[in-house]
Amino acid sequence: MAVIQEAFDIPADIMTKLLTGEYRRIGGVVRYAVGPHKGQIVKHLKPVDMKAAEQAQGVGAQIMKFAKKNKKGLIIGAAVAGAATVGGIIYHKVKNREPAVVAQFRAALRTYIDEIRKGNLELETIETLMAALDKLKAHKDYEQFKIELSTEDLDVLVSRIYDYTIRLAENNQVELTEQERSKTDNSIINLQNYLRTQKRIFEEAA
Repeated sequence: MAVIQEAFDIPADIMTKLLTGEYRRIGGVVRYAVGPHKGQIVKHLKPVDMKAAEQAQGVGAQIMKFAKKNKKGLIIGAAVAGAATVGGIIYHKVKNREPAVVAQFRAALRTYIDEIRKGNLELETIETLMAALDKLKAHKDYEQFKIELSTEDLDVLVSRIYDYTIRLAENNQVELTEQERSKTDNSIINLQNYLRTQKRIFEEAA
């Protein structure tokens, strides 16, 4: 029996594009990272007052704190161009190339989001993203090159994935446990949990 799905909206804002690798931010400039427009400017980010940024709570403060502890080999995305208001990306620079595990995670997430939007998510895609996320977290340099999104943007993305998971279960008449319906304060952990739940739904509904 086929798994019942429907097209589901996932936010396609700047931060989601950055996460999936379609856009790349360098300083205060966002450019296309792939496709026929690769290298072209998408938009310029507005600068903010650094004193205000240092006082800001949330991701801006977290990025500043992280940067002070890990100065060597890091690129601080939007530290001057608005870390407190639009978030930032931090990743480890290895010979001017993005680490393979990061690239694999981006590609797996991009495929996953595209399939959800079209309503044709595959079990193999879920498993691929789960494996990519596990490899990313298990890498010895994970803390140095991991992608840092603003808490707000990451929460929005994962929250939509949670909503999708609930609807997927309802459409396929799969009862979720209390633990599967619960949320933690860590969006990455939540994402891992939702992927496991989706995998179970696909296996039971197939």
